[in-house]
Amino acid sequence: MKFKYGLVTAGCLVAMGLAGTAQAVQVAGELLDVYGNFYPQYQISSFADGATGTQQSPMTAGLNTPATPTTALTKANITQVNWVNSYLGFKGQKAFGDITAGYDFQGVVMSNGTLATETNAIGAARDAFVFVAHKKFGTLQFGQMDTIYKEFGDRVRLLGTSSSNFTSTSGIVSGVTWKAPTANAAGTTSFNTRINGQVRWISPNWSGVEVGVSIRPDPARTTTTDASLSAMGIRWSNPKYYVGLAQEVHNDYRTMSGTNAADVGTNIFSVAPRSKDTATRLSFGYTAETYKLGADFSNLKYTEDATIAGNFSSYETTGWQVSGEYSINNEVTVGGNYGKNAAGSCSLLGVATCSTDGLGGSMMSLGARYDYDKNIGFFALYGKSMVNSAAVLASGNVGGDVTNVALGLQVKF
Repeated sequence: MKFKYGLVTAGCLVAMGLAGTAQAVQVAGELLDVYGNFYPQYQISSFADGATGTQQSPMTAGLNTPATPTTALTKANITQVNWVNSYLGFKGQKAFGDITAGYDFQGVVMSNGTLATETNAIGAARDAFVFVAHKKFGTLQFGQMDTIYKEFGDRVRLLGTSSSNFTSTSGIVSGVTWKAPTANAAGTTSFNTRINGQVRWISPNWSGVEVGVSIRPDPARTTTTDASLSAMGIRWSNPKYYVGLAQEVHNDYRTMSGTNAADVGTNIFSVAPRSKDTATRLSFGYTAETYKLGADFSNLKYTEDATIAGNFSSYETTGWQVSGEYSINNEVTVGGNYGKNAAGSCSLLGVATCSTDGLGGSMMSLGARYDYDKNIGFFALYGKSMVNSAAVLASGNVGGDVTNVALGLQVKF
């Protein structure tokens, strides 16, 4: 009963806190802070010159049996109220001399989908971890959180509304264009990763320098599969400048062949191959009084231990993005970004050539936000993804352009 009443009390305090500053609302001192970022938007997505069928680049044609045709149809436009990645969080900490212990839990407010799923008040967890910190030894965290690779990059997240939004550059910089969300392959290709079962350590700040390490062991490890993750990075910053370098490795994710290669013999799958995917990213940031700039440059490589001639062996590509925001005055902020993902290169075991024709793409976004006060703002966003004939981004449209426009309300505390 006490827990139920506590949630009601927290909700009331959150509501009252919206009239104050955009800070976490303290419910029980440092033991419990309540915070959130809600940014629902009215969004229209338009698809042109694309195909709703399967990809047919020379490299990715093997993901489908040869008899499967491509349906060259333009995808229907979508109009929706999108809650994007709006979240509500609870965090707290307590000091014991030189040691501080605490926790942080976030839940997505609403998941978009059918009427049946949109009735959920709290959706999937975002961050969910506990930590212990020491001034001399750094911070050790356990649970679900961003990896070091994700944490140490992307310094300008457009207008505070880009997480999982169409303005996010993560798909361009930390993903590939040869795998659609519903492709016949398992394992994520993305390195923009928030993952559970993780141990993360970030060092103390040594004159602006910090080092970080992420480890996620595979709880289902066998003698033939060890789907583990590791990441490490180093960054330096001062009030104006930021430089970060990070690398993440995925073992046995099998992003091409998947875990159940049912079509071996008709495509480029291998049977349960060992695999290793590696992403390396260099990030920059600059902050002045009225504007901030950010840039990321990445190299991504995906490999599998193929055993049969013609099976997938490797794919490598590069990506980059630049982002910026400018505060016209205390109320109005404008911003934009641009990113590009190369077609890359690939290899098949025992085959002289492997073409990536039709892969790669780019995206750009523009936005503006009017802040009514520190807690409430109104924003407008425009974004366009431009992918080549056999490429796909998060929209699932194969080839062609995808245009998104949105008007939204942001409430944060």
